[in-house]
Amino acid sequence: MMNVLRSMFGVCSSSAEKGEVHDTIRKVFGNDMIMKDNTDKYTQRNKYISHVRDNLPKMLDTKIASHKSKSAKKHAPIVTETPESDDRPGRVGPRIVVFDASTGTGRLVLVGDERVSVQGLSSFATIRATACVFAGKWMYEVQLGTKGIMQIGWCTASCVFSMDTGVGDTAHSYAYDGGRIRRWNVATSPYGQAWLPGDVIGSCIDLDKGTMEFYRNGISLGVAFDKVTHGAGLAYFPSVSLNTYLFFIFRVCLSMIHVPFVFPVDGYAPLQAPPNRECSRASLLFKYLDGLLDELNLNRLSELKPPLTPKSSKSKSESSRAPEEEVALRIHSSESAYTPRPSPHTIINAQSAEMKKMSKKAFLMSLARIVVVELGGCLRLSYVVVNELLPRLRGALGLRSRGIHVDQHASEFYTKIRDENFKNLSALFLAQPQPRLCTLLDLLWIFLDEAALCDILEHCVVRECLLFDLVSPDMFFMQQTEGVYVLCGLMQHRGTRHHLVKYVFFNKITFDNFLNVKCPDDAVLRTVIRKPWWQRPTSVQGETDPRIAEMAEKGTIKRSSFAPTGTDKISKLLPAQSNSDLENQYREDCDKITKFIAPLEQIQLEFVLMLLNNSDGTNMVPSTRKIFLEKFRRYIMDNCILDMRLFNISRNSPAISWCCHARLLTAVLKLWSENPVGNPNLPPHLPAKTFIDGELDFYNVDRLGGVLPFLVRTLRQDLVNVLGEDNPFIQSFEPSYNRAGGIDTGVSDMTAGSPGLATLPQVISSMARFMHQPMPPMTNRTTGETSLTLKGTRSMMPGAGAIDVRSAHLRLVDGLLALYHGAAIKHAEKLCELRDNQLDMADCLHDIEQRICNVTTDAQVDLGSNEELTEQEKLRKQLMEKIVKELERSKAVYEEKLEAGSLQMAWVIGAIWTKQRQAELAKHFSGALHSLRLSSDINYAAHTQVASKEILPGKSSILDGTSYASLQLEYTSSSDQSPQSPISRVTTPRAGSNSQFGTPDPACTQDYAESLFAFVPEYHVDAMLELCNTLRLYMHPTVPIQQLPEWEELVVSCAAFLCAEFADQRIVLASTRESLVQTLASFATQPTTMRAIERVPLKQQMSMVEELVRPYQNRAWAQSNWVLVRFWHGSGFGFRHRQWPHLAARYGDREPTVNNLGAKVDAGLMSQCFGPCPSEIIQNRIRDYLSSHPKDAAAFLNSLLSQLNWALSEFITMMQEMDRVYVDAHLESRQIKLCATCFDLYHGLARALELCMYLAPDLLTKPEASDNQNELLLGRTCQIIMAVISRVCVRGGGGAGFARLVARGLPDTDRVHYYVALTPIAGCLIRMLDPKLPPDHLDKVTKALVTEPLFRVDGLEFMIGKTKDKEHFSFYNYPDDITIEEMKAFEVVVDRLRVARDAVVKARSPGSSGAQSELLCTICYARPADTAFVPCGHHSCRACIMQHLLNSKQCFFCKADIDSVKEIEPANN
Repeated sequence: MMNVLRSMFGVCSSSAEKGEVHDTIRKVFGNDMIMKDNTDKYTQRNKYISHVRDNLPKMLDTKIASHKSKSAKKHAPIVTETPESDDRPGRVGPRIVVFDASTGTGRLVLVGDERVSVQGLSSFATIRATACVFAGKWMYEVQLGTKGIMQIGWCTASCVFSMDTGVGDTAHSYAYDGGRIRRWNVATSPYGQAWLPGDVIGSCIDLDKGTMEFYRNGISLGVAFDKVTHGAGLAYFPSVSLNTYLFFIFRVCLSMIHVPFVFPVDGYAPLQAPPNRECSRASLLFKYLDGLLDELNLNRLSELKPPLTPKSSKSKSESSRAPEEEVALRIHSSESAYTPRPSPHTIINAQSAEMKKMSKKAFLMSLARIVVVELGGCLRLSYVVVNELLPRLRGALGLRSRGIHVDQHASEFYTKIRDENFKNLSALFLAQPQPRLCTLLDLLWIFLDEAALCDILEHCVVRECLLFDLVSPDMFFMQQTEGVYVLCGLMQHRGTRHHLVKYVFFNKITFDNFLNVKCPDDAVLRTVIRKPWWQRPTSVQGETDPRIAEMAEKGTIKRSSFAPTGTDKISKLLPAQSNSDLENQYREDCDKITKFIAPLEQIQLEFVLMLLNNSDGTNMVPSTRKIFLEKFRRYIMDNCILDMRLFNISRNSPAISWCCHARLLTAVLKLWSENPVGNPNLPPHLPAKTFIDGELDFYNVDRLGGVLPFLVRTLRQDLVNVLGEDNPFIQSFEPSYNRAGGIDTGVSDMTAGSPGLATLPQVISSMARFMHQPMPPMTNRTTGETSLTLKGTRSMMPGAGAIDVRSAHLRLVDGLLALYHGAAIKHAEKLCELRDNQLDMADCLHDIEQRICNVTTDAQVDLGSNEELTEQEKLRKQLMEKIVKELERSKAVYEEKLEAGSLQMAWVIGAIWTKQRQAELAKHFSGALHSLRLSSDINYAAHTQVASKEILPGKSSILDGTSYASLQLEYTSSSDQSPQSPISRVTTPRAGSNSQFGTPDPACTQDYAESLFAFVPEYHVDAMLELCNTLRLYMHPTVPIQQLPEWEELVVSCAAFLCAEFADQRIVLASTRESLVQTLASFATQPTTMRAIERVPLKQQMSMVEELVRPYQNRAWAQSNWVLVRFWHGSGFGFRHRQWPHLAARYGDREPTVNNLGAKVDAGLMSQCFGPCPSEIIQNRIRDYLSSHPKDAAAFLNSLLSQLNWALSEFITMMQEMDRVYVDAHLESRQIKLCATCFDLYHGLARALELCMYLAPDLLTKPEASDNQNELLLGRTCQIIMAVISRVCVRGGGGAGFARLVARGLPDTDRVHYYVALTPIAGCLIRMLDPKLPPDHLDKVTKALVTEPLFRVDGLEFMIGKTKDKEHFSFYNYPDDITIEEMKAFEVVVDRLRVARDAVVKARSPGSSGAQSELLCTICYARPADTAFVPCGHHSCRACIMQHLLNSKQCFFCKADIDSVKEIEPANN
């Protein structure tokens, strides 16, 4: 401390003049503090110090008493305050106004010790305040935390509330509800405006006139009630009713922890009297402090005038550095929070006589201490901080604030930097801090108690957050920009900056609240958007109104084309040119929004860059970036990781998380470009070793391969090969031994990576903060001291000094991925839903416009003659007019909603889904994908290291001038190079192996092992997939993805990862596997991404094919089968539709919305809304695999037939159960959905069977192509095909039940139709009997089909329409979906089977059926018993025996073991 005082005060080299001291006192305190007996020129400064210290409080009291009226607020009456009670007329209750917990109904949580914030946890919970009013004019304010249904107002003590009734639902209660835009007093009526989160709602009651009025953000909503019951016995309490999980802050003018009104109303008094005396006292003290700051600045300038010699310069720098380190040590010392500061003059008086010659600087600092200490007593009240200190801080930064003096230089700097859109603001603030503000903060940090100053700063930040959260009244966002500028200004001071990051920005107010950009009201958006626009759909083929079509068929009306008339009531679609001009104008207006918010986004970026400052660390103090990263980790744990584990909700708004991610990502990209880690051409990413070396803990989440301790033990040898035996990460998981030599079973370092024990304290802590109800304020304790009162229990701060740049970048990138996966993606999904709803409403409006035109045109055609109308025609005309009137009313409703939605979409396009955001997300996606591919594929990592390049955006080649061709590894069918080999697919672990995930190539084990991909955290994969979906599904086509030059190569790289890893055995987490297969299915729904899959290297393609055609037993096959069929969609028989033909005839065939298009694909719904995009390349890959792997091909086809048989059987069973229930209302919805789902699964499997028949028909006839299982497969295939035809087409075989189900038209069964059921069967038959196949193949298949017991020719004729029924199904009814060539081919098949069946019938003897029945198989009674078991000799038909041998090796009858089978002659049995 002596070094600090020596450097600050110095030693007076000569006696000061007496007049100089008087002038200084006069400038600071005025004439009232001048001493008349001060004659000693050596001690006059000391005497003035004592004089000021003794008389300053008295002078303040005198001035306040004589000028009390000058310090009174305009909106507050002048009262004599007493600490015990508030006796103002018309008011009853305690002086401190809080929520009265004893009056609450429902489940409520009072948030914070102040008891002025409440959160509802049940349906309509109600609570009131502790004070009431019965006369006069009073008001209170609330700030909303969320929008929604709430009722805010006043009630009497006699009101009784419940879970169904709240404020405004009783006779003596009145409320305003901005969620429903209504007022409530038993009855309800429209009133006010819709409120938004962050709005400040003022509630004013005038009990002299009996009126009540509400204000939104300072704007009156009009008088809500003009007949409020008042008089004797009626006193009104402030009260609120909340819906579930709606949170807001109840703000009245409360002292100690309460603040002034944000929007005071003249004439209305707050329920709690403001501390006017303390405000006046603080105002005078700040006036004195301003004078001292002026004198200190003048003294500093005078000291800089004389030139400095090198020696003096060195000594001066050393002396100035020493106090800085001393002050830093004191500020960051844990023992100094409550240690009183010794008085500077008492220290000086204890020194030598030379020290008694006080210098001017020492004199000014001593005066400053007296003023600041006196000021500290006033600043204990948050009201005084907000009312007096905060405006002066804003003035010192050049911002104007209610009559406070504005620093001229700071104002000029602010004007200049604002005109430059705040570019490089952080660098300017950190390089050249503003001296006046920093001097003021230095004085506060030196002379005030640290805990008190921490609370003062917290009150300032809370107030700025409240003002920032308000909805901007215009498009300039001045309030929000100035709020962030104030924070940046405060952070010029290093000590203040460190404190804010440590104890404020991650505590009561999180830093992300200042990174949000809130959408203004619709009225503000209309000032920018000249005319709303939305995408207007065009008419689609096959779209008709079912009722109009029916009337046209009956001849009731004439079918007319869409032709707008000159009538004003008829809706007209805009011409293409006009619509294009309107769209261009709309896009220009969206660009204006982008320009309006650019300054706010830039200053938010500068704010983040100040938080990431790494140059202010010393050997005693950590840098700001180091502190921020430690706190940011806790922030991610609480808001993202913990929510994923426990609550599956985010306590932060998704919109705030989206903006926070956007600003942090921009800052990280800027910092990465300045100091890249590794190759500067690559985007921010994590090296592969980061997942295994323990440098990052990844928030202790699960890894792809399971929990971390298990992976370390299982893959220890691979870790040792890469990291070395002595790596600390590996050693931390070694068991610790106790003194007895046994393994310690307690919690050891091994649990550091476990998501169970290691995170248990963190989970409990976060749950407690989330769920625990705060305790009421303690007596004799200064409420609101939340910053440092629990400092000893805070987590340990990071060590001193700057953080390593590489480590900081890796932590930030990892945190950004967790933030996006945990919270930000929810906002993207919400915006996509908004866009999809807009498209749906545009479709509905288009339909209404068409109906209006059709009805009006028909009316003009039929009734347009000048002849007199008959009575029937008059009634018809009236009916038409009513129809048009109702349609016009519906049109007006849709247009209103579309206009409101177009304003919101304009904000989305201009402020959220911008081109800059798209480009930054693409880089983020590229980096995440690069990290995953490095860790999953050794070849990818090796090529990257050799070429120093990557298959990433902008990279045209990695080897020999090609991009992907260099990785086209040759695929072979040999056993040692199969896809199960370590190069392409990790094998099943062998007994005794060190790795359960396969053994990588020894040449690469020293750098990285492929099995270590299991250490990747789950959220890295999920975040990468979500970033991909955001770019290509959510933002596109609103922001076209084609404008990214590197997108094509990037999506190919993503497709390669999906193909290789969607069923990787190293991934054991079911959620991650499901996300991968869903994204792959989404890739298969669009032509662009399908082409990307075709460009994937051969290795990854064959890996995908191998997984898709793997047997369906013991795995989730529905989604993979969906993907398999997507490659066939467009090539099958009648399989080129987007919407089912029978549904398109009724509802039209429109493009699916984006939400249906990809991110979450329901594998059971087969392609009913996705357009065809077949891939011949992938089909060829499947053909090659099936032909080169006969055993796997046979196993796959056999499992496919089994699942197809199961799905058909389940569907038939459910159909029969539903057929027995005659009343549709008696059917359970679950039963109907199960029936429809089984039918969808059947169709998908049937299409997969059609794919197999087209690609590998030899499986049914050639033993070498199916591992000698061809006869079994042929028999089962024919059996399934004939079973479908019999159950669907033949009345006696179950077709009647199917017909009744189709005719009933039950909900969710619209896809159950003949077309859907029969087209894949027809495709199978056409390919199985293709004339291009060898004759022996055709003979075998034909024989198997016609000898199948379920074979029915009439079923085949049913499909082509050759039956006696007049109203029947026929493929000929769908000429737009089934080509003539396909129908000819199918007729050829039917003719061939009919001829073969006739030949079989003729070959049989008419009277031999009874004699030959003894020779039939006793299992199926359909075929001759021509095969016998060896050695037992029992016989049956070959089909039954071969199917039995798939599951058992014992005889049907005697259970003897079977060695082989042999063919026998039926006549010799």
